[in-house]
Amino acid sequence: MVADVVTSETTGSALEAIGHFIYKVEHMPQTVGLVWLVSSAIYTTYATNTFLKYEAPPVSARTTDKKSLISIPAHKFSAVTRPTLLTLFRFGGSLLLGLVAHADFRVMDRVMETIRAAPDFLFPAACLFTANFSNAISLDRIGISLTYTSKCAIPLITVVLALLLDGPKALPHGMALASLLPIALGIGAASWHAPTFETLGFAAAMLSATAQSALNVCSKKAMTKAGIRGASAQRVMVGVGLFIAAAVTAIEIAMSKHEVDKSEKEKEGEPLGLYVMAVTAYHIEYVLSFTFVKLVSPVTFGACDAIRRLCIILAGRAMFGGK
Repeated sequence: MVADVVTSETTGSALEAIGHFIYKVEHMPQTVGLVWLVSSAIYTTYATNTFLKYEAPPVSARTTDKKSLISIPAHKFSAVTRPTLLTLFRFGGSLLLGLVAHADFRVMDRVMETIRAAPDFLFPAACLFTANFSNAISLDRIGISLTYTSKCAIPLITVVLALLLDGPKALPHGMALASLLPIALGIGAASWHAPTFETLGFAAAMLSATAQSALNVCSKKAMTKAGIRGASAQRVMVGVGLFIAAAVTAIEIAMSKHEVDKSEKEKEGEPLGLYVMAVTAYHIEYVLSFTFVKLVSPVTFGACDAIRRLCIILAGRAMFGGK
């Protein structure tokens, strides 16, 4: 009995210590920003582009008799585009992680908090969905380099939106503003040999840039109004965004004239790890993103985001050859 009490107290102390550590880290903008940059450039870039470009091989191409124990039948989602599928799984998986991936068991408390805060995040959630969905379309059509070259306008759009909504007081000091131009030029130079221009892909990238800029400005206000922190705000936004993603998926399926043929049914299933990577990479990136956005001004966030995008371009070229 005594041993059980001691063990319980030790576990409680350990969880409390971890909680205090996470709380301290969440209020260190340099640490949060650095981890956000590195995880986005490496893990998210690899997971996202691998998912978008994955093509299930035919069963006849299997070199051994072994079959993957856990896989997802590729033909089940053939009526849905890869960007739509990616967005749906990202939002659904991230919401699930946000509800259950905690040391405590207060899942219902988080569900109720998500429902209560949802009205304050309707517009930010719509911006989040638009930014993610259109970014996936752009990556799928014109590749990493040209997508993020096009999105180098995000800091500049953020400045304009902050100025229009909050006036000059929302702008950082002159040096921070002056840094925006060389950042934009640097991203353009890094992507000089980008893939061939494609109208729909470029339009999707610019739509994503505009939605991301609006999200940078409005999400901080929504968090302050709702009185919740970055991880909780991200959970609320993907919860609302999941409904939008599900509606878009249903529309695509209803409008699709695609019929599954025999060759598609004979393809290997897609590895579950492909979906797990896409979900966890997205969740980590955006929890860090919404934690960071509350610690700095919108324009500073936009400038750091531009540096992050430059790192994504360089990492993408290293991993995928700039395609």
